[in-house]
Amino acid sequence: MSKKSSKVPQTSSKDSEGYTISRFLRDVVEVVVPAIILFLIIKTFFLESRYVPTPSMVPTIQIQDRFLLNKTAYWFKTPERYQIVIFKPPAQAGAKDDFVKRIIGMPGETIKVHKGVVFINDKPLAEPYITPDRAPISDSNAYIIPDDHVFVMGDNRNNSQDSRFWGPLPLKNIKGEAWWRFWPLNRMGIVK
Repeated sequence: MSKKSSKVPQTSSKDSEGYTISRFLRDVVEVVVPAIILFLIIKTFFLESRYVPTPSMVPTIQIQDRFLLNKTAYWFKTPERYQIVIFKPPAQAGAKDDFVKRIIGMPGETIKVHKGVVFINDKPLAEPYITPDRAPISDSNAYIIPDDHVFVMGDNRNNSQDSRFWGPLPLKNIKGEAWWRFWPLNRMGIVK
């Protein structure tokens, strides 16, 4: 019987480290680079994390709530009444940061606020998300909402810079819909 040698090939420690480091770097590149690319694609075209720094949407959205902005919401449909949208404010608003408000009036409608009640085409609008202490104190002029515009208001009517002050919002300014609140955890869920 012949004895078979069971020797394991030896490599120098230098070769072993070089292989390990190069293999590690290759693995990192294979995982991290696609992950970064995927993240940038999602953030640019689909979803973006947002937070609310003001009380204009209280009680629906609290200060410092964090949610996902759905950028695809209006690719194939138009915004609807009661949806909460994120938009670039018009120049008349005198602000550069995006706003978060609720769509109240649609193109072609006449809207006004009288004694704390919003009227659309002279009919009171049902607004179950408004608490009595958040109803507007002041009245507003009547606005006829032009085509390709909506009328937006904050749910905290007495602490909201909105369409009552700068008029109807062009649809082209809307960046997407406030979709999923992920912070705080006890209020996680669909933003309505």
